[in-house]
Amino acid sequence: MKFTEREMTVAVDVVGKTLHAAKRPPWRRGDADAEWEQLKPIEKYHHRAAAGEMILGPLVALPERPTIGARPEFTDQELASAAEESTRNLMEHRKPGAWERLSAKKRKVLVDSTVAFVRIGINAMPIRQDPDALIVPDHL
Repeated sequence: MKFTEREMTVAVDVVGKTLHAAKRPPWRRGDADAEWEQLKPIEKYHHRAAAGEMILGPLVALPERPTIGARPEFTDQELASAAEESTRNLMEHRKPGAWERLSAKKRKVLVDSTVAFVRIGINAMPIRQDPDALIVPDHL
């Protein structure tokens, strides 16, 4: 699917924050968002890079859904097939035969977690606007 640069940036940023919050120990005090804001830029970059590697492939592999005024919606099967295809390609690119060496249970866990993160990214994307209808705010 064709997403705008802004949509993908928002998705990667939110999934990066989610990855950061997920690795925090449960007994840690404080707000995960406040801790995210206090991270050094290079630490944020590492989380965003991991998030991008995980979700950008499946986002691009999703079928085209031209929606205006809403976020695109996908079925569980569409998300799972996009996640499986992209995860398989990523693993095979890094180490040939790695996908086949995984057990069926590990493959399912990997695909399911990728689907969950892709959903988080899609739900965080801004509402799509009609690119052909130029809307000028009143204050301009």
